[in-house]
Amino acid sequence: MCLQRSLPPGSVCVTNEAQTRAKPLDAQARKLAAIAYGEASTANDADEIGGIAWAVANRCRAWGGKTVDQLLIADPNYTYAVKDGNVRYGQFMTASEAAIEADAGMKIARQAAENALAQRGTDPANGGYWWDGKDFKTNYKNHPKVKDGFRFGAPAHNIFGVKETTNEEVITWWTAMKKGVLVNTKERGRYTAIWVSTAAHGSTIFWTHPQDYVTATGGKAYR
Repeated sequence: MCLQRSLPPGSVCVTNEAQTRAKPLDAQARKLAAIAYGEASTANDADEIGGIAWAVANRCRAWGGKTVDQLLIADPNYTYAVKDGNVRYGQFMTASEAAIEADAGMKIARQAAENALAQRGTDPANGGYWWDGKDFKTNYKNHPKVKDGFRFGAPAHNIFGVKETTNEEVITWWTAMKKGVLVNTKERGRYTAIWVSTAAHGSTIFWTHPQDYVTATGGKAYR
């Protein structure tokens, strides 16, 4: 309902929803929405598209508050949709406001991007920073995460029915050289996988680095 004083004949009552939709999509939100729309499956699953948008936004915030463009400069191989001729990515980037509003999948992507950037609502990626689609199964043998070692954060995340790959690694602190040999002092930490899933929606699994890996290596969850 729109509550306002009476207006002259012909005036239109604009609701908050209409005002929001009328606001032009800024460059960063468009880029993020296009990535989410392009990287997700064609099923237009709201949680899958939303998860990808949130994963990118999560990483932007964690990595010093970068913009989407700055993130892609810092990690050029983060998403291939922006440079491999992805049709859906291209369609969204060139779509008019009206076309986006009229297309169910694009509309979902727009809303997801705006929510993710504003940290509004629930994060379908559950804190994840990366994602993998169907290639995780079709290219399982040669997939980098399979070679690195991964585990599922919950059984429900194994949407492709694949086997976890884990190998224990032990990281130690080192002192100076002693007779030409590095002498270790004490264990810094150990881990069994470099990747752990945070969620799965549609045909996409979301990932982060597990805390034991971050602690052992002194790395960052978003790097």
